[in-house]
Amino acid sequence: MAISARTRAGLPRGAYVYGPSSPVGGKGRKAFPIHDRPHARAALSRAAQSNNRASYRTVEKAVNRRFPDIKTRHHTPKGRR
Repeated sequence: MAISARTRAGLPRGAYVYGPSSPVGGKGRKAFPIHDRPHARAALSRAAQSNNRASYRTVEKAVNRRFPDIKTRHHTPKGRR
């Protein structure tokens, strides 16, 4: 599930949560890639860790916009309980 630097650099703006100017993820690095479902779930998992600088709510909103059918803490898709 690792993503190469070349692949990460080539991701469009909507495919990650934090941009290069954000302090999350390090200087000049796109953090929390959500370009596919496994990476979106991994981003939610990492953001839920207490020692992480990322805000779970920010990651959750980005994942819900991109993949509305993924269940998160504050969002349950219609038809799923």
